[in-house]
Amino acid sequence: MSRSLSTIVLAVGLAASAGAQSNQPNQGTLPAGAVNGQAALRMIEADLDAYAVEYNLEPHELASILRNDLSVYMLEDGRMLALCPKAPETPGSQDEESNTPNLGRMGGGIPLDDFMNLESNPGAAKTIYMDVDGHHSVNNGWGHNINFPPYNTSGSSANFSDSEKQEIIDHWLEVVEDFKQFDVNVTTKDPGVAALTRSGGSDQNYGVRCIMTQATSGFGNGIGGVAFLNSFNDGDVPCFAFNKGLGAGPMTVSHEVGHTLGLSHDGLGGQSYHPGSSGGAPSWGPIMGAPFGRELAQWSNGDYPNATTGQNDLVIFRNNANGFNIIADDHPDVLTNGTPISLSTPTPGILETETDTDAFTFTVPDGDVTININNFDRGPNVDAMFDLYRDAPFSFIGSESTNNSADAEATFALSAGTYTVVVDGVFQTKTNGPVSDYGSVGEYSVEVAIELPPEPVVISYPNGLPTELDEGVTTDFLVNIDPGTFTLDTDELFILHATNFSVPLFRADLVPQGGNNYTATLPAGACDDEIFFNIHVNTTTGPEIIDPADPNNPFSATVVCDTNDCLADVNGDGAVTPTDFTAWVNAFNNNLPECDQNGDNACTPTDFTAWVNNFNAGCP
Repeated sequence: MSRSLSTIVLAVGLAASAGAQSNQPNQGTLPAGAVNGQAALRMIEADLDAYAVEYNLEPHELASILRNDLSVYMLEDGRMLALCPKAPETPGSQDEESNTPNLGRMGGGIPLDDFMNLESNPGAAKTIYMDVDGHHSVNNGWGHNINFPPYNTSGSSANFSDSEKQEIIDHWLEVVEDFKQFDVNVTTKDPGVAALTRSGGSDQNYGVRCIMTQATSGFGNGIGGVAFLNSFNDGDVPCFAFNKGLGAGPMTVSHEVGHTLGLSHDGLGGQSYHPGSSGGAPSWGPIMGAPFGRELAQWSNGDYPNATTGQNDLVIFRNNANGFNIIADDHPDVLTNGTPISLSTPTPGILETETDTDAFTFTVPDGDVTININNFDRGPNVDAMFDLYRDAPFSFIGSESTNNSADAEATFALSAGTYTVVVDGVFQTKTNGPVSDYGSVGEYSVEVAIELPPEPVVISYPNGLPTELDEGVTTDFLVNIDPGTFTLDTDELFILHATNFSVPLFRADLVPQGGNNYTATLPAGACDDEIFFNIHVNTTTGPEIIDPADPNNPFSATVVCDTNDCLADVNGDGAVTPTDFTAWVNAFNNNLPECDQNGDNACTPTDFTAWVNNFNAGCP
């Protein structure tokens, strides 16, 4: 079969319901002489096998499509096209809680003004050009001469608004995800015609232009997108995406590009387009169907119940005509050689094929360890699961494929050691859903975090605690407070003290001295008083720490009585006079402490000589 029999699929729309297929086609797009149904089948019946090979279908599949899908038309020159209603404008499509996705999970905050310079894989041989700034479509096989306007959702095509720039960035991110495992550059930057045109069999640098625009001059009225089948390796033959909004626009681009790569529609029973799963979560649908608003859209091999084709999408991408190559595996598959990852740091990974797994190793102390496998917020392709192993001694810990989510998350109580987490794609049984993990390929991130017990507040006393206090004066001492992982409440750092266990207790705030150091002050006391005290430290989120912790056993310090340092003043009248001699004699005769004038802790006649010396020296 010659390339002149290339097929047109005006696809978009991807029918919302089988009943919609009975609508009259738009005459601005449907060429004269087009027929559908049995008439279309009769037109090619003699060459059905050849057509089936050309379009990657079994003969019975192609016959069924022509017979049952009234949106598919055959032209007199042998080309085939399909007209489908555009995506329903239903509020909430694709869970549109916000027009601004979490770019932290989707690849980083992209400046708005870069919206026409986005490239997923610069230098790749194959290109998917998302043309958003308008295009003059002529002499390219479509048979028209139309200046298509730029992408427009604001009502004005003069300039791109900030919201339109963000929409284009978001559309690009989602289309990139659909082709993430292939060595292809998805770009909004004009790559030039040479990058989109295959000049001959030896030319390996080619691609497709997908014009994101509005119906113009009757072309595209009432449809969501249109593409020639098997046109990816032709000249600069564009496909068109008219659907907009994150629930339909990016998927339409990928869908139409899929047609240019040779894919037909994925139907469901009597419906030409699979509308997406009608039960379960995450909701699912094949990209080549019409799963508008579904959470998980994947390439398919028709392994769901009542599929209309068994096309192996990912294999067709890699055939000789399309020439897509799988990128190199980014992470080891084996348990003994996983990629080391840091805790609490998301690490990206790509499941390149259905059989690919990615292994990551990490080391943790004792604690509760949470493992998260996260998809992009919008347009995810991976339904993730993981297995967890301990490295030594080797043992299987557990696995997780979180129900009702395309992500996977679980927490394990782990002992200290090195572990390996192995990420894989999976599927979750749901109504009209897949029966294998065929389409769970693409990008994800893995993050491992451990919940460690908080580091405690530690109170210390660099110069020690006072145990003896001078009579009649206050006493300061240094307190060091290491907050650990807590934040100190600086208004609630204080000392409580009491004299001789009296009440009430008195509070004195600690005075900052720089760093973790503070000054605590004990009150002035009288001779033989005992001062009891403890230190109170409060944090903004944690408990109050009291040192010592037992309120019945506080710190204590004793007030030392003042002593008479003037030894010659034996009678203690504050003056040194001859009467002190009489007092010394009395102390000598009665062996009183005042007798000891030389400090040898004995009362002997030598103390008389010492008293004379002290007398002559006088008192301060």
